[in-house]
Amino acid sequence: MTSMGRSKEPEAPVSDPLEAKKHRDEATGHLKNGNYDRALHSLEKAIELAPEEKAAYVARSKCYLLLGEPRSALADAEAALQLDPKHVQALLHKAEALYYCGEFELSLVHYHRGLRTRPDLHAFRLGVQKAQEAIENTIGTVKPTKKTSKKTPKATRPVLGQLMSDKIYLENLLKNPDLAIADKKNDEVTRQAEEALRFLENREEFWRQQQTATGN
Repeated sequence: MTSMGRSKEPEAPVSDPLEAKKHRDEATGHLKNGNYDRALHSLEKAIELAPEEKAAYVARSKCYLLLGEPRSALADAEAALQLDPKHVQALLHKAEALYYCGEFELSLVHYHRGLRTRPDLHAFRLGVQKAQEAIENTIGTVKPTKKTSKKTPKATRPVLGQLMSDKIYLENLLKNPDLAIADKKNDEVTRQAEEALRFLENREEFWRQQQTATGN
């Protein structure tokens, strides 16, 4: 008579951060020598060995950018940010990936977020400039709207801090008459601009509620 024992479940792979670092170091050397495919192969091994290590995702994101694969770079940057939402290089790579995906408005928002975190990092300032130029080249120069006599409530302007310039820029962008022309590219720009603007409006509302709650 045979015993009815439970089938043994497959064991989860054991993380090996030390071995993963060896592959990351190999990838660094390959990147310096311009061997991007080899670097990618080493980084894939590093991620297999230690999927919880953000450094490999950040490095592979850079590698994908150099290979001209921004969608894959974006996915890895977002994976790194899930592990560490404040990782500066991951945020930079996300902004760069969005830019090269043609999502200029969202890239502008993320460049500004990075600039606010690390104002000393020139790459973020350069990113803000090139994202704005790309938007203007896509639909024409964004002209500031005329000021009205209507006063803005005191709590509205300060809450976003440096991101307020993004909000004003995107508001003016959506009012640009050239954007109203029926065109697939314009429709995509409008969609991305509206999405970025919603992000900023939600953030603005959050900070306004925080100010109200603290009495500031």
